[in-house]
Amino acid sequence: MKNKKLKGFTLIEIIVVIAIIGVLLSILIPSMIGYVRKARKTHDMNSGKRIAESAMVILSEKEEGEASFYANTSESQSPHWNKTDAVSGETYDFIVVGVMNGGPDCKGPFWNWEPNDPKYKDFTDLLNEEMGYSPTSTSTHIDIKYQPKDASKPLNRWFLGYRSDDRGSIEVWVGNGSTQSWGRGEPMYRVYPKPAY
Repeated sequence: MKNKKLKGFTLIEIIVVIAIIGVLLSILIPSMIGYVRKARKTHDMNSGKRIAESAMVILSEKEEGEASFYANTSESQSPHWNKTDAVSGETYDFIVVGVMNGGPDCKGPFWNWEPNDPKYKDFTDLLNEEMGYSPTSTSTHIDIKYQPKDASKPLNRWFLGYRSDDRGSIEVWVGNGSTQSWGRGEPMYRVYPKPAY
């Protein structure tokens, strides 16, 4: 009877295979992380566009919505933010009309679009209706997925408004709702138009 010798991998062969797998993983993992970050950013930009388009429908079809959206006659009458456009470097005042939670740890029950000031209530009510949001909802409707590496605070709130020097421009920002600097949080990055993060 012949004695069959079992053959297997040598230690050197196993080490070479592990080294090859390690090299492949070191190439693939950063790429995959990059794809995930890009997908999250794209999700937020598409969400910002959807919010802006819903607002534009109201402004073009509902007179009371337009009157409410542009109810601010002076920047001093409403909380506003002096922002610098990361794309052009231009500085302008961003008038915040409505806010909505977009993630955990937000202060205040902003599960639907809430007016930044009572004069914007007609507009935010119409926006909730246009987007199909229930007034009794207690969960986030649109999660903010992307968190830039340079963000000093988590992005967890949506901000909708317009530039004070261009009332025809609708802008959507994401920011932090964990602090209550003026009761609604702080817009940090524009996602529509011309995403600046």
